[in-house]
Amino acid sequence: MLNAICGDLAAGLSWHGQRLTKDDWRHMVAGTMLGWRLIPAIDLGQGAPDHIMLGGSSLKLTKSLACDAITVLVQIGDHPEEQGMRTRPIRWSDTVLLGLGFNHHDLPERWNAAA
Repeated sequence: MLNAICGDLAAGLSWHGQRLTKDDWRHMVAGTMLGWRLIPAIDLGQGAPDHIMLGGSSLKLTKSLACDAITVLVQIGDHPEEQGMRTRPIRWSDTVLLGLGFNHHDLPERWNAAA
């Protein structure tokens, strides 16, 4: 479910002008849920290295944290303006809608009503 939501977000939303991949979305939400660590970046001999932020793997999310991550991502997709983005809400895939509890018989009606 988390992977499908991240895929829909990657296909339909730019994060503050940055196009993120499905993996980017998953890494961002996992880091948000598990916490971030700021560490020095690798020095490649091109001047002083900067810092990078490391999060955790989505595989390390507990069931409770995964549910929270799904809730956060759906909220972002449904209300991107709450994150300061001026864009339309995500049009969720059937996979996500079914995972959220929509009845598969209602899906064609939903798409026709939205058009």
